[in-house]
Amino acid sequence: MSVLFHLPASVHYSAERHVWARPDEDGFVTVGVAAPLREVLWHAPEVEFWAVDRVDVGSPIATAQARQGRRIAIASPVAGTVVEVNELLEVAPHALVFQPYVRGWVARVYADNWERDAVGLLSGSVGAAEYRARLERTLALSRPSAFAGVLL
Repeated sequence: MSVLFHLPASVHYSAERHVWARPDEDGFVTVGVAAPLREVLWHAPEVEFWAVDRVDVGSPIATAQARQGRRIAIASPVAGTVVEVNELLEVAPHALVFQPYVRGWVARVYADNWERDAVGLLSGSVGAAEYRARLERTLALSRPSAFAGVLL
């Protein structure tokens, strides 16, 4: 079985939470959902941002509407201060599914310690390949098991 999702090597992945992080040179990290989540999301999922100023690794930033009346938790892959949420998702929620690495990002976080948090993420082309391999293994078992870490 080949997993056909776009997984760019330019971002860092949390494979269990299906989120990505892209740091910039000023200490800000853009956070979004990885393309495989489109397997459980509606085409234009309603995104609900949590009223949080600070997040820890694994803390929810938002939730989104999933199929079969479920919701997914969008967790932060980094600890820090939430400085911006993507307001575009309120008027164009389909960007979360169809442009997750460009217009569909979820939030920007000023990271407390990017180097510490990045250790737990899959990075570069090797990281993207590892994420893909993990998806193939879990999807071979069942779709629910592949996304169990995010479904509420």
